[in-house]
Amino acid sequence: MPTLPGLLTFAALSLVALVAGVSLTRLVPAMAGQNAALVALALLLLFWALRERWMRRRLQTRLIAEIDGLTDELMQMRGEIPPPAMIMPAASAAANESVREPRLILNDPPEPADDGSLLDAVRDALNNNRVELHIQPIVSLPQRRIRFFELLARPRDAEGQTYRAAECLDALDSAGLRAEFDALMLLRSVQLVRKLEQRAKDVGFFLNLSPAMLARIETFNPLYDFLQREREHAANIVLEFSHAGIARLDRAGMYRLSRLAALGFALSVDGIDRFDVDFALLAKNGVRFVKFDAAVFSDAGAIARSPIDLADLPEICQRHNLVPVLGKVESEQELLKLADLEFPFGQGMLFGVPKLAKAA
Repeated sequence: MPTLPGLLTFAALSLVALVAGVSLTRLVPAMAGQNAALVALALLLLFWALRERWMRRRLQTRLIAEIDGLTDELMQMRGEIPPPAMIMPAASAAANESVREPRLILNDPPEPADDGSLLDAVRDALNNNRVELHIQPIVSLPQRRIRFFELLARPRDAEGQTYRAAECLDALDSAGLRAEFDALMLLRSVQLVRKLEQRAKDVGFFLNLSPAMLARIETFNPLYDFLQREREHAANIVLEFSHAGIARLDRAGMYRLSRLAALGFALSVDGIDRFDVDFALLAKNGVRFVKFDAAVFSDAGAIARSPIDLADLPEICQRHNLVPVLGKVESEQELLKLADLEFPFGQGMLFGVPKLAKAA
């Protein structure tokens, strides 16, 4: 419903357009024969389009600035907001030990498979609150307007070194710490959404979670209970799982995935690097977004093994009510080659690098 400021702006632009239209038809010889009302209408449409473009750009700039400035506040909120049931404070080794990052309690976690320095550094970062929040935009195509942010949490060591996401997650998986890393990210992301959703209801946040949290009832139940309490924010949160991990889930794991969708959260599957995807199964279990790696469209092997004609991909996704996203786009040439597939959204270095929110 139009607001009073919007109506006043429209009225003011209409008046300006009318005056300008009349003036142009009277003062410019080349437009002497034109209808002043039609010229005024054209000018009004132009003025309104320019205003909408300016308003959207200003909103995007403000959103990025607010996200940058919220990091310190989020760090403080961790002490002000009681942790959800799935996140428990880590036990202190000594009475004078500093407070550690909230932990997700796991039953019988697997033994670490890697005793290297990376694993030690990641574990130390978790224990000492050295986890930084990064954001990367997901834009609409072809307009390239920011519609979502993907939230990325990355540990850093005592010297300030941060780790690549793939390496970090591999180390966490091998140590059985991925669940508590995801729990920390989930908590921070919900706090961020609480702050921004009233000012930017049309912007969503993608949050990566490990499919392993769906594989075991011991990790799924706390996750489900937490999300059930936060379902009022579901419209602004997209829960994202890797395609490789989803493909390894059994029927019970896929059923648990559908239960998250039943809470109202949109689901996304990312890292799709093949075309023999069971689109019907994903749609049946509540998946909404499917992210294809841009590189797969130039992979001769993947194309040769594809059971579908790539030109039919948009129609197949539409048939199953899935929204395709072109991920890991590195260059304009890469985007131009895939223009015929008409991806509605894109993500990658071309549209914005993962940006470090200002550290505390």
